[in-house]
Amino acid sequence: MQQSRGRPRSFDRDTALRLAMQVFWNKGYEGTTMADLTTAIGVKAPSLYAAFGDKNALFREAVEFYSKTTAIGPMDALRQGRPIEQDLSAMLHASVTLYGDPANGKGCMVVTSAINCAPENAAHTVELAQRRQSKRAALEQRFLQAQQQQQLHADADIAGLADFYTAVLHGLSLSARDGISMERLSNTICHAMRALEAVLQRSEEKQ
Repeated sequence: MQQSRGRPRSFDRDTALRLAMQVFWNKGYEGTTMADLTTAIGVKAPSLYAAFGDKNALFREAVEFYSKTTAIGPMDALRQGRPIEQDLSAMLHASVTLYGDPANGKGCMVVTSAINCAPENAAHTVELAQRRQSKRAALEQRFLQAQQQQQLHADADIAGLADFYTAVLHGLSLSARDGISMERLSNTICHAMRALEAVLQRSEEKQ
Protein backbone atom coordinates (compact mmCIF):
# COMPACT_ATOMS: atom_id res chain seq x y z
CA MET A 1 0.00 0.00 0.00
CA GLN A 2 1.34 3.41 -0.94
CA GLN A 3 2.37 5.48 2.05
CA SER A 4 1.02 9.00 2.42
CA ARG A 5 3.46 11.81 1.89
CA GLY A 6 4.28 14.59 4.27
CA ARG A 7 5.71 14.72 7.73
CA PRO A 8 4.69 11.96 10.16
CA ARG A 9 2.15 12.90 12.76
CA SER A 10 3.80 13.55 16.10
CA PHE A 11 0.58 13.71 18.09
CA ASP A 12 -2.52 11.71 18.87
CA ARG A 13 -5.33 12.71 16.51
CA ASP A 14 -8.11 12.67 19.11
CA THR A 15 -6.01 14.71 21.51
CA ALA A 16 -5.30 17.21 18.75
CA LEU A 17 -9.00 17.42 17.89
CA ARG A 18 -9.93 17.99 21.52
CA LEU A 19 -7.41 20.81 21.82
CA ALA A 20 -8.57 22.35 18.53
CA MET A 21 -12.17 22.02 19.69
CA GLN A 22 -11.41 24.02 22.83
CA VAL A 23 -9.75 26.80 20.85
CA PHE A 24 -12.65 27.10 18.39
CA TRP A 25 -15.11 26.83 21.28
CA ASN A 26 -13.52 29.73 23.13
CA LYS A 27 -12.58 32.01 20.24
CA GLY A 28 -15.10 31.08 17.57
CA TYR A 29 -14.23 30.16 14.02
CA GLU A 30 -13.44 33.68 12.84
CA GLY A 31 -11.45 34.56 15.95
CA THR A 32 -9.22 31.48 15.72
CA THR A 33 -5.96 31.58 13.76
CA MET A 34 -3.76 28.72 12.64
CA ALA A 35 -1.16 30.11 15.05
CA ASP A 36 -3.69 29.65 17.89
CA LEU A 37 -4.22 26.06 16.81
CA THR A 38 -0.58 25.11 16.40
CA THR A 39 0.25 26.67 19.76
CA ALA A 40 -2.58 24.85 21.55
CA ILE A 41 -1.79 21.49 19.95
CA GLY A 42 1.96 21.92 20.21
CA VAL A 43 2.92 21.16 16.61
CA LYS A 44 4.30 23.05 13.66
CA ALA A 45 1.95 24.23 10.92
CA PRO A 46 3.13 21.67 8.31
CA SER A 47 2.23 18.79 10.64
CA LEU A 48 -1.21 20.26 11.29
CA TYR A 49 -1.87 20.79 7.58
CA ALA A 50 -0.70 17.26 6.79
CA ALA A 51 -3.03 15.76 9.37
CA PHE A 52 -6.16 17.86 8.90
CA GLY A 53 -5.83 20.05 5.83
CA ASP A 54 -6.80 23.69 6.26
CA LYS A 55 -8.59 25.56 9.04
CA ASN A 56 -12.00 24.89 7.47
CA ALA A 57 -11.49 21.14 7.51
CA LEU A 58 -10.12 21.16 11.05
CA PHE A 59 -13.12 23.16 12.29
CA ARG A 60 -15.54 20.69 10.73
CA GLU A 61 -13.73 17.79 12.35
CA ALA A 62 -13.60 19.60 15.69
CA VAL A 63 -17.36 20.21 15.61
CA GLU A 64 -18.01 16.56 14.76
CA PHE A 65 -15.67 15.52 17.58
CA TYR A 66 -17.56 17.80 19.98
CA SER A 67 -20.91 16.32 18.94
CA LYS A 68 -19.75 12.72 19.33
CA THR A 69 -17.84 13.11 22.59
CA THR A 70 -18.17 16.17 24.80
CA ALA A 71 -21.78 16.98 23.92
CA ILE A 72 -23.21 13.48 23.91
CA GLY A 73 -24.16 13.34 27.61
CA PRO A 74 -27.23 15.62 27.53
CA MET A 75 -28.80 13.81 24.58
CA ASP A 76 -28.13 10.44 26.20
CA ALA A 77 -29.94 11.72 29.30
CA LEU A 78 -32.97 12.63 27.17
CA ARG A 79 -33.25 9.08 25.84
CA GLN A 80 -33.13 7.08 29.08
CA GLY A 81 -36.78 6.03 28.83
CA ARG A 82 -37.81 7.40 32.22
CA PRO A 83 -40.89 9.62 32.59
CA ILE A 84 -40.49 12.57 30.25
CA GLU A 85 -40.16 15.11 33.06
CA GLN A 86 -37.21 13.17 34.49
CA ASP A 87 -35.45 12.73 31.16
CA LEU A 88 -35.98 16.36 30.16
CA SER A 89 -34.78 17.70 33.51
CA ALA A 90 -31.71 15.45 33.38
CA MET A 91 -30.94 16.67 29.85
CA LEU A 92 -31.20 20.33 30.84
CA HIS A 93 -29.06 19.89 33.95
CA ALA A 94 -26.47 17.89 31.99
CA SER A 95 -26.40 20.73 29.46
CA VAL A 96 -25.78 23.30 32.17
CA THR A 97 -22.97 21.17 33.59
CA LEU A 98 -21.43 20.99 30.12
CA TYR A 99 -21.85 24.71 29.43
CA GLY A 100 -20.25 25.72 32.73
CA ASP A 101 -17.35 23.25 32.80
CA PRO A 102 -14.18 25.36 33.15
CA ALA A 103 -12.22 22.63 31.34
CA ASN A 104 -14.04 23.55 28.13
CA GLY A 105 -15.33 26.65 26.45
CA LYS A 106 -18.33 28.41 27.99
CA GLY A 107 -21.73 27.63 26.55
CA CYS A 108 -22.42 25.26 23.64
CA MET A 109 -19.86 25.11 20.85
CA VAL A 110 -22.58 24.48 18.24
CA VAL A 111 -24.46 27.60 19.40
CA THR A 112 -21.60 30.06 19.78
CA SER A 113 -18.63 29.19 17.57
CA ALA A 114 -19.92 30.25 14.14
CA ILE A 115 -22.75 32.72 14.66
CA ASN A 116 -21.13 35.52 12.68
CA CYS A 117 -18.92 34.33 9.84
CA ALA A 118 -17.57 36.15 6.81
CA PRO A 119 -19.50 35.38 3.61
CA GLU A 120 -16.79 33.04 2.38
CA ASN A 121 -17.19 30.99 5.56
CA ALA A 122 -21.00 30.98 5.64
CA ALA A 123 -21.05 27.20 5.18
CA HIS A 124 -20.02 26.84 8.82
CA THR A 125 -22.94 28.97 9.97
CA VAL A 126 -25.30 26.83 7.88
CA GLU A 127 -23.86 23.57 9.16
CA LEU A 128 -24.15 24.56 12.81
CA ALA A 129 -27.71 25.77 12.24
CA GLN A 130 -28.50 22.33 10.81
CA ARG A 131 -26.99 20.68 13.86
CA ARG A 132 -29.12 22.85 16.13
CA GLN A 133 -32.19 21.85 14.12
CA SER A 134 -31.24 18.20 14.55
CA LYS A 135 -31.26 18.65 18.31
CA ARG A 136 -34.64 20.37 18.08
CA ALA A 137 -35.93 17.42 16.04
CA ALA A 138 -34.65 15.00 18.71
CA LEU A 139 -36.56 16.93 21.35
CA GLU A 140 -39.72 16.86 19.26
CA GLN A 141 -39.37 13.11 18.75
CA ARG A 142 -38.93 12.57 22.51
CA PHE A 143 -42.02 14.66 23.30
CA LEU A 144 -44.01 12.78 20.67
CA GLN A 145 -42.94 9.48 22.21
CA ALA A 146 -44.07 10.71 25.63
CA GLN A 147 -47.41 11.76 24.18
CA GLN A 148 -47.89 8.37 22.56
CA GLN A 149 -47.17 6.80 25.94
CA GLN A 150 -49.88 9.02 27.45
CA GLN A 151 -47.41 10.94 29.57
CA LEU A 152 -48.49 14.19 27.89
CA HIS A 153 -51.97 15.45 27.05
CA ALA A 154 -53.25 14.34 23.67
CA ASP A 155 -53.63 17.99 22.61
CA ALA A 156 -50.19 19.08 23.82
CA ASP A 157 -48.35 21.24 21.28
CA ILE A 158 -45.41 18.94 20.60
CA ALA A 159 -43.72 21.19 18.04
CA GLY A 160 -44.19 24.17 20.34
CA LEU A 161 -42.60 22.30 23.25
CA ALA A 162 -39.61 21.40 21.07
CA ASP A 163 -39.25 25.04 19.98
CA PHE A 164 -39.51 26.28 23.55
CA TYR A 165 -36.92 23.93 25.05
CA THR A 166 -34.57 24.52 22.12
CA ALA A 167 -34.79 28.23 22.93
CA VAL A 168 -34.16 27.41 26.61
CA LEU A 169 -31.00 25.48 25.68
CA HIS A 170 -29.74 28.34 23.52
CA GLY A 171 -30.49 30.82 26.30
CA LEU A 172 -28.68 28.69 28.88
CA SER A 173 -25.69 28.46 26.54
CA LEU A 174 -25.45 32.21 26.05
CA SER A 175 -26.03 32.86 29.75
CA ALA A 176 -23.18 30.49 30.63
CA ARG A 177 -21.03 32.33 28.08
CA ASP A 178 -21.87 35.57 29.88
CA GLY A 179 -20.68 34.11 33.17
CA ILE A 180 -24.05 33.47 34.82
CA SER A 181 -23.52 31.15 37.79
CA MET A 182 -24.44 27.46 37.77
CA GLU A 183 -26.90 28.15 40.59
CA ARG A 184 -28.79 30.71 38.53
CA LEU A 185 -28.74 28.50 35.45
CA SER A 186 -30.18 25.61 37.48
CA ASN A 187 -32.87 27.92 38.82
CA THR A 188 -33.76 28.84 35.24
CA ILE A 189 -34.33 25.14 34.55
CA CYS A 190 -36.80 24.98 37.45
CA HIS A 191 -38.85 27.73 35.84
CA ALA A 192 -38.55 26.18 32.37
CA MET A 193 -39.88 22.84 33.60
CA ARG A 194 -43.21 24.46 34.44
CA ALA A 195 -44.03 24.58 30.74
CA LEU A 196 -43.92 20.79 30.69
CA GLU A 197 -45.81 20.40 33.95
CA ALA A 198 -48.74 22.21 32.36
CA VAL A 199 -49.22 19.42 29.78
CA LEU A 200 -48.31 16.35 31.85
CA GLN A 201 -50.94 13.64 31.89
CA ARG A 202 -51.52 12.78 35.54
CA SER A 203 -52.19 9.19 36.58
CA GLU A 204 -55.70 10.00 37.75
CA GLU A 205 -56.49 11.49 34.35
CA LYS A 206 -55.62 8.21 32.61
CA GLN A 207 -58.19 6.23 34.55
